[in-house]
Amino acid sequence: MKTDCTELFFRYREVARLLWNLGFWVEPKLRQWDVLQLYREISARLFEALILLPLGYQGQIEREDTPGSIANFQVVLRGPEAPLLVDRNLPHEPPHIWGGPEIKVDPESGVSLRFLKFFDWNELARRDFRFIEVLIEDFQARPDLVGHHALVEMSDCSIALVHGISQV
Repeated sequence: MKTDCTELFFRYREVARLLWNLGFWVEPKLRQWDVLQLYREISARLFEALILLPLGYQGQIEREDTPGSIANFQVVLRGPEAPLLVDRNLPHEPPHIWGGPEIKVDPESGVSLRFLKFFDWNELARRDFRFIEVLIEDFQARPDLVGHHALVEMSDCSIALVHGISQV
């Protein structure tokens, strides 16, 4: 069973952007690396309140860096060739290196993407959250990319809750 959660994610995206851009970024003392963890914690609680609570998953967040990993939120690509920017390193090989080629993905290509978090290139700059960081769980056309993280534009996808609690 699938539940479309795209509107919940859009709402969360807007509130999280406003929180950073109008609350943290405008104050130089709050726009520091040591304060970034505080913003991540607040964002995780916001994710819990605006997305997980309406879906019945409150009290489940364990990792602030990827709050979306608590449930099976699948990112569904729209359009004939949605672009994916794939990380050159595997998840267990940090840091992420996003310089790889952009791959055009046909939504019918057997790709399965799990939502991890919203992404911005510079965490200390103004935020847009134009991109979503995903985990490639299956990709029939490119099995070599399974397990990699990738970026997809929010405008190129929708997000659905597929089934119960599932840890990444």
